[in-house]
Amino acid sequence: MNFGRGFMAVLVLFVAGLMLVPSAVKAEDSKRIAVVNVSRVFAAYQRVKDVQQKMESLFEPDRKVIEKENADLKKQEDIIRLNPSDPKKDINFFKQIQQFELHKAELEMKFQELYVRVEEKRKEEMKKVLNEIKAAIRTVGTAEKFDLILRAPEFDDEFDAEKKGEEKKDEPKSAADLVRRFRENPVMYFSQGVEVTDKVISKLNDDYKNTLGAENKK
Repeated sequence: MNFGRGFMAVLVLFVAGLMLVPSAVKAEDSKRIAVVNVSRVFAAYQRVKDVQQKMESLFEPDRKVIEKENADLKKQEDIIRLNPSDPKKDINFFKQIQQFELHKAELEMKFQELYVRVEEKRKEEMKKVLNEIKAAIRTVGTAEKFDLILRAPEFDDEFDAEKKGEEKKDEPKSAADLVRRFRENPVMYFSQGVEVTDKVISKLNDDYKNTLGAENKK
């Protein structure tokens, strides 16, 4: 009899354990996952466009100076090329060639210095933009109670049924490019209902608009 009671107790515990399994599975299944297309967010964020315009206006004077000097240098090059004189026999022509080469080297250095300045400024501005995008994704994820947000495929025309038949603007240039894009996509499939890209874009642009409004009032 004692053996019977012990067996029944073990059986009851075993059945109770089985009853708990569906609950555990259900809890695991309740995890909410979303995806966001970061490239589309970046392209639609108004601050990105303003940064690009800011960069153009900031370095436009230097760019125009370099372009003018480059045009003048081209004229000098044409004059030298058409000159029939022998620089080994004509000292003035030899000096003219030297001055041209010096001017050319100085202009190349000036261009490189401008390029470095532009890239440093662009990197500084883009760091701010990317931090704002990450913050917006985190805010939307928290508000929507998502447990995980993954980066959606960057080249996702083939994943969007609504875009089928449309001309693709960014076709892969080679088989290697095609394979690279495939390997870089962290998500191979997702339901359109779990994409929060538009919500992230709306939050970024709304916050940026409010920031500009506050700055204009100062």
